[in-house]
Amino acid sequence: MYNQFHFFRNFYRISKTKLRTNTNFVFKQRLILGISRFNSINSKVSYDFPKRTLITKTSPIISNSNSVDFTSFIDDISEDSRISVQDKSIKELFRSLIVYKLCSSQWLVNRAPSLLRFAEKANLSTPAYWILRKTFFTHFCGGETAEQCINFMTKLDKRGIKLILALSVEADINENLETKSIRDLSNKEADNVTDSMVDCIEKVAVQPNGFVALKLTGLTNPTVLENWTSTLNTLSNSFDKFDLDKDDKLEKSDFFQLIRELFGDDKENVAKSLFEDVDKNKDGLINKFEFINALSIDNLNVRPLLINNNDLYLSQEDFEDYDKMMSRLKKLCEVAQIKNVRLIIDAEQVHFQPAIDHVAIKLSKSYNKPDNKNGPIIFNTFQMYLKDSNDRLIKNYNLSSLEQFVFAVKLVRGAYMFYERERAEKLGYPDPIHNTFEDTNESYNHAVKFLLNELSQIQKRSNKQLDISNSPIAFMIASHNKESVIMACKQMNNLDISSKSGLVLFGQILGMRDQITYTLGKYGYGVYKYVPYGKINEVIPYLIRRVQENSAILRGVGGENQIIWREIMNRIFHRVPQA
Repeated sequence: MYNQFHFFRNFYRISKTKLRTNTNFVFKQRLILGISRFNSINSKVSYDFPKRTLITKTSPIISNSNSVDFTSFIDDISEDSRISVQDKSIKELFRSLIVYKLCSSQWLVNRAPSLLRFAEKANLSTPAYWILRKTFFTHFCGGETAEQCINFMTKLDKRGIKLILALSVEADINENLETKSIRDLSNKEADNVTDSMVDCIEKVAVQPNGFVALKLTGLTNPTVLENWTSTLNTLSNSFDKFDLDKDDKLEKSDFFQLIRELFGDDKENVAKSLFEDVDKNKDGLINKFEFINALSIDNLNVRPLLINNNDLYLSQEDFEDYDKMMSRLKKLCEVAQIKNVRLIIDAEQVHFQPAIDHVAIKLSKSYNKPDNKNGPIIFNTFQMYLKDSNDRLIKNYNLSSLEQFVFAVKLVRGAYMFYERERAEKLGYPDPIHNTFEDTNESYNHAVKFLLNELSQIQKRSNKQLDISNSPIAFMIASHNKESVIMACKQMNNLDISSKSGLVLFGQILGMRDQITYTLGKYGYGVYKYVPYGKINEVIPYLIRRVQENSAILRGVGGENQIIWREIMNRIFHRVPQA
């Protein structure tokens, strides 16, 4: 009786399938299958599913050859391959469809912050967080702890993909608290974040060449970064004012005049001492970096000049908080160096970024030594949607040559566009973001080509194949743009830059553009998934920003949705093996 019940239940389902799909072939196959299973159960004879030709291609790992078959590569990175879905469960596939559908709603994306604020005011945070956890959080985040992310590490490693683990804790200026309260709270939280980051580094260390991402706003009071940025901008503008021939150099007399303008006419001896310290090659000239370095917050001798200067914004409390931040960073760098883990300093908002770049350069000089056989420890991040990004990139690269440290960077398009444009309009300064998406693409691709060409020229001059132990450049192409990735891979092939050298890496965010990630992993490129984690209430700002900034990409995931839907149908009708 039990078997008859299952037979007629299967028959009813099959009939519904026929009416819904109007596919005679499926109906006949399912009917035969139901009858055969009924008979085989009664006769205790095993039954094999009918063999069907797969609609999509499977994607095994290819051999570790240095050459890349670009015809196959293009096929796999396109929308005809199963490479991104073959390891996922039905549950994961359905969740991806739901998340992509929600992200494609511009109305929902734009109103997500206000909807969450409404939920908090209406005491609906619990159900709101439950929905977020089951959808966006699970899709885009690795979990609440570094330990929970290890499952991703094991799973992705089988496909040649490694992890960038990121504790997604960041902060912005809080104008609702008194200064002392902000400082005390920020320092306490920053100490806790540092301890968590040490644990994160130790977890990643089980995987060779792993990355951990840092956000400096999570490691100090953000006011320090904002004030130091304002000071750096003032120093830079002052230098430009006296650099009349725009050769990025000042003569001694111009330097003295600049110091008098900034700090008063009685600082002649100070100016003389600073110039002698900075002019190491004794040519009577200093460049902008040397000038700013001379007046750096790191220079204890000039701090008395910087404190409470009307034009320079810094206070004694800023110096104290800055020193605490650098102490935390040194601790993380030392652990990372011992564990052979690399640290990415994430880019943040424009009103923090010059200070972040300053810290990244300082750490790079200490931990990106050219003779390090394991390669650089510190990677800075450049947001190429900023109008000045290529100029900054080239200047920082030239600085690395001058100061003899490995130039290690991550290139991203950008993650704060909505915020930056609103802030620029509110405060009345020019929009720092490129006017069009095409301009951003051009900026991004220009940076990739520049660094690849520099690598090629260095390789030709040295007459040897560069690798991570001997190259002055290493960089990550963190892009969800298929055309940019294909362009970079072809350029690497044309310039004889090995995909396995570790000098050119690729990265995508967890939950986005899996087709690109898995294809790169299959063909032996160094590719990473950026896997954020943290308590859900702390990760919400990250989740909202990711959805907002990538809404154009997420609205254009029709191809991925087709892959996912086709995979689901194939599994339901047993045209592919279950994951």
